[in-house]
Amino acid sequence: MSQSLLEVRHLVKHFIQRSPFFGREMARVQAVDDVSFSLKLGETLAIVGESGCGKSTLARCITKLIEPTSGQVIFQGTDVTGYSRSQMRPLRRDMMMVFQDPYGSLDPRQRVGEIIAEPLKVHRYGSAAAIKKRVQALLERVGLNAEHYNRFPHEFSGGQRQRVGVARALALEPKLVICDEPTSALDVSVQAQILNLLAGLQAEFGLTYIFITHNLDVVRHMADRVLVMYLGKIVEAGRVEDIFHRPRHPYTVSLLSAAPIPNPRLARQRQLILLEGDVPSPLNPPPACRFHPRCPRMEAVCAQAYPARLTFEPDHFVDCYFPVNSQNLINLED
Repeated sequence: MSQSLLEVRHLVKHFIQRSPFFGREMARVQAVDDVSFSLKLGETLAIVGESGCGKSTLARCITKLIEPTSGQVIFQGTDVTGYSRSQMRPLRRDMMMVFQDPYGSLDPRQRVGEIIAEPLKVHRYGSAAAIKKRVQALLERVGLNAEHYNRFPHEFSGGQRQRVGVARALALEPKLVICDEPTSALDVSVQAQILNLLAGLQAEFGLTYIFITHNLDVVRHMADRVLVMYLGKIVEAGRVEDIFHRPRHPYTVSLLSAAPIPNPRLARQRQLILLEGDVPSPLNPPPACRFHPRCPRMEAVCAQAYPARLTFEPDHFVDCYFPVNSQNLINLED
């Protein structure tokens, strides 16, 4: 896990709305704003935050499904930021996604075998017989039957559809798999099955994961490191044990305080931190620290300039003028 597979440097993605008559800029959505991180081979990185904070947009910029406004995406030592679609095609086999919606991410007009075989055909995996054999093996590896090859997506449950999505993502043996909230649309029991499947596949094939989620239990189960995003910016990052046991940013503390605990006695002992107000619009984010209108530790300086980055434990940093020094958080595993 010492080799860097992915580096993101100062990535920015703004969506610009222009006038239909004169082409002038009318509004700008700051979805991702100056995001930097690195990802080691074999590591699992979780990206957490409220809905609309830019997690999925960041993932699509990394895979070049949408073009970033500025910044760099360096994959396996190569800067792919300016690559065209034809230049990206050979790299697609090494960067795959598992999407959030198992209903909308599969073409209802195609059979399951055709869906999983599509990336194999695009990248010329082999003969038709070799592709069919590979697809049937993938179906069995994700917990389905080879006989499901000729069925349509509507004949499967939500969990089974997500297994098909996982099989499609693994078809070309990628190095990086981005899971964009892969369990949020599933029942709780099925969520555990999919997470265990993904963990087993990572151990078997040496996969590197980026997990986008707002479920902190998923983070505890899957991740090595965590990025906490708020309104397009990373406000805190660190190893899982640092984020859960020694959170520094007030926003991270509030997220952890809202996580449910399956122990009524411990839940009653924990102090719940309620944030006031709604998440500001990315069309007009607050100046300086974007969290300051909702922050219980806010001072005048928070609205004047963006805070400098503070480093605590190794790989643990926070962007905050007044970081939390100690917090009596209940261990979610107790």
